[in-house]
Amino acid sequence: MHFERLVDEIYEAAIVPERWKGVLDRLANLADAEGALLFAAAPGQPRWLSSDNIRSRVEAWVNSPFYQNDPRGQRLVPIKEPRFLTDLDAFTLEELEREPYYTKFLRPNGLGWCVGTSVHSPAGDTLVLSVEKAYEKGPVPRQVAEQLDPLRPHLARAAVLSARVGLERVRATVESLNLLGLPAAVLGHGRRVLAANEALLGYAPDIRIGAGAQLEFANQAAQSLFVAGSEGRSFFSRGGSIPVRRTRTRDAFVIHLVPMRGSGRDVFSGAELLLYVTAVIQQPGPPPEILQALFDLSPAEARVAALIAEGCSVNATAQALSVKPNTIRVQLKSIFSKTGTNRQAELVSLLRLPSSR
Repeated sequence: MHFERLVDEIYEAAIVPERWKGVLDRLANLADAEGALLFAAAPGQPRWLSSDNIRSRVEAWVNSPFYQNDPRGQRLVPIKEPRFLTDLDAFTLEELEREPYYTKFLRPNGLGWCVGTSVHSPAGDTLVLSVEKAYEKGPVPRQVAEQLDPLRPHLARAAVLSARVGLERVRATVESLNLLGLPAAVLGHGRRVLAANEALLGYAPDIRIGAGAQLEFANQAAQSLFVAGSEGRSFFSRGGSIPVRRTRTRDAFVIHLVPMRGSGRDVFSGAELLLYVTAVIQQPGPPPEILQALFDLSPAEARVAALIAEGCSVNATAQALSVKPNTIRVQLKSIFSKTGTNRQAELVSLLRLPSSR
């Protein structure tokens, strides 16, 4: 093992989340495994990244009953020892033969053995690194776990640093929106506020941060929609908007909820949802640069989305950008997919509000 080189790669991944996949592949090679997985053992929306070789199997796990009822996680994660552990540190061979998770899920999917470790994150949850090995290759030997042990302090520090970098990016996002006059916050599981800008705090008492750092709305109808949507994961997967009526002290406004997207940083920071507020007055939506960052749009898609939000038709957008209308239609399909909308009207509604005056 080129120890020093791998350590360098681990610390590079701490700053550049895209590098974590390469680190996971290297760890899998050390254990003669099929791939490796890094995930947050926490309630809420699944947060994980993995080697490409096992990605489809991880997706199957996340969508199976075993994601919420994982006997391996229930036994291994609570063992708070600063070392790598294998299945045989928590199960006997006889117990493994009786566990449906192993016999009905892992083995039929070409897996069955693991070596892994857990790290506590500044975001308040536990990050688990699990190297997944094929059942037919036999258990991960203890000497392999011991070979990985010297890497654990570096992996732990890098994971903690990734979490802090992720939270700083979250704060930078809401501050960028603050400069544009958009009240905004980034939320984690349970509607917990990870970062909020001054513009949003200025909406108190209509919008406030309550007990447990949870975001709350004084308008009960809005609060009910917000709670129901977040608990049902509809906002997390597709995004949505909640209108709030005018009061004696404040004009009507709309709360926009946008799923956080992007690379591995969300695994570490716990960021799940971007919330921003627009008043019900005629105003442009966010500029292309912001749309690109919020929805992972390409530069070309961001320009199209901005023009559509301004009320341009497909033909007018094509003329403005000197491309064919069919090119705009193709780009719109991608924009719909990334923003969780299905029609132009929904996209416009998400990005800007029509005048009520």
